[in-house]
Amino acid sequence: MAKRGLTLDTPTALSYVGQTVLLELRWEGDTESFWQCADIVGVLIPRDSMQGAPCFLAVEVSSSTGNPNEFYFDDICTIRAMRYRDRHGSGNVLGRMTLTHSPDGSGSGAALPARRNSSTVPANGSTGAANP
Repeated sequence: MAKRGLTLDTPTALSYVGQTVLLELRWEGDTESFWQCADIVGVLIPRDSMQGAPCFLAVEVSSSTGNPNEFYFDDICTIRAMRYRDRHGSGNVLGRMTLTHSPDGSGSGAALPARRNSSTVPANGSTGAANP
C-alpha cells in the first residue's frame, strides 16, 4: 500500500497546538498503521531555506518522561482532535472525535478500536451498560 502522508497548511497545523489528538501513524516500511494519543505542544514548519520535514512536537499521553517527540506529517495518516469531554469523561471516546484530516478527506479506513452500528454498539454509541 502506498504511503499516505498528511498535508496541512500552516494555520491548520497551528490550530492543533494545545490539543489532545489521536494520531493514526504508518512508518516507512510498515504495512500496518497504529494509533497514538498525544498532546500537541508545537509545530515545526521549515522555510524554503531550511532542511527537514514539517512535524508536530507532541508529548505522548502514555509518556513517563513528558518529553516531546516529533511526529512527521509524512507518517500521519489521520489526525483527530479530541474534545475536553472525550479526554475526561467515560464512554465511547472514539465515537465523538472531530477534525479528521487525511490526504483524500476520507480517513485511512483502518480499523478503529470501537465500532458503531454493529450488533453490540448502536449508532448512538450506547452499550446499554450503566455508567456510574
